[in-house]
Amino acid sequence: MLIRLFQSQDSDRIAQLFHDTVREVNIRDYSPEQVKAWAPDDLYFTNWTEDCTNSFTYVAEEAGEIIGFAQLEPNGHIDCFFCHKDYQRCGVGTRLYRAIEAKALELKIERLFVEVSITARAFFKSRGFAVVKEQQVSCRGEKLTNFVMEKYLGNYLEKNQFVVATFYHFAELEDYKEMRSPITAFCDRHELKGVILLASEGINSTIAGSREGIDALLSYLRADSRLHNLEHKETYCNVMPYNKLRVRLKKELVKFGVSGIDPSKEVGTYVDPKDWNTLIADPDVIVIDTRNIYEVEFGTFKGAIDPNIDFFHEFPKYVEENLSANKQQKIAMFCTGGIRCEKASAYMLAQGFDQVYHLKGGILKYLAEVPPEESLWQGECFVFDDRIATKGSAI
Repeated sequence: MLIRLFQSQDSDRIAQLFHDTVREVNIRDYSPEQVKAWAPDDLYFTNWTEDCTNSFTYVAEEAGEIIGFAQLEPNGHIDCFFCHKDYQRCGVGTRLYRAIEAKALELKIERLFVEVSITARAFFKSRGFAVVKEQQVSCRGEKLTNFVMEKYLGNYLEKNQFVVATFYHFAELEDYKEMRSPITAFCDRHELKGVILLASEGINSTIAGSREGIDALLSYLRADSRLHNLEHKETYCNVMPYNKLRVRLKKELVKFGVSGIDPSKEVGTYVDPKDWNTLIADPDVIVIDTRNIYEVEFGTFKGAIDPNIDFFHEFPKYVEENLSANKQQKIAMFCTGGIRCEKASAYMLAQGFDQVYHLKGGILKYLAEVPPEESLWQGECFVFDDRIATKGSAI
């Protein structure tokens, strides 16, 4: 499930989702006349594009289908919050709410408030909301019961509570399947949540928890001689960005689909964040954003080429069709944390490219180390958890 920000092309599907959810889910608690007034036959009784653009609208997407959306206004008001009729009790609402609360904390909003239906009351109560009052509201000639509920976030704003560590390391882990259980048990003991991917080619993870828990995990992993040189990056979050721990076994750490590529043996030239601006300012350098198209829409480096790929495994085809004539030219690549560039640079070297460079530590390390006034980054950086995006400045 992907949680992302609203895009204008989502309007029609959001209108339909709203209509179907009210008509087929809320009918449990309201009369046929009430739900028809609430969700009229005209799907466009409101300007959905305008409504969604004027607030922080988060969309839940699964296999290309929109399965939920939720809106947060700058004053802390949660407006629409609906999950697809066929995806009730599947965790969609939980993921959307986590995104809403994370954005509220980023904006230093101290109070969230919402008018919820009878149907949604239990959900919000379970997220710490209290009922302020029950009320009757008029809607196209019908009276509907709903509840004004609120939640104060002051305690969460007092300090940064969670450390979010991101790391990857290419190494030969022939016993990666056997590593899964002890790593899972270790993380559970230290109350860590997030994702750890294990493959024969190495480890890749974004994990969150207390300072003590993160430090303990890193020490535990580095005690393995194969992971001794594992490097990590850190950000901080006021709310836990994951709701559970997942330690998964993979054929590849990031799906690339080309056999024989081994970043532990050969990769492009690393470029430290402090030297990146100089490199990409060179007009003879081709700068390529190796991320997926929906990530690029949040932000990218000035002048970077967007390959317009939906999945990373499409990158080799892009190289073949667009760069094969430029094998003598300098190529500079970047991605979120660096792992995709490791594979991409190893692949391009294998294809005969002479000068391949990539940003060490990725965008996240660049944003953490390069002062905002010197940064060539434009926009925000998409991340694969409930924070959705991090600011395009020091984090």
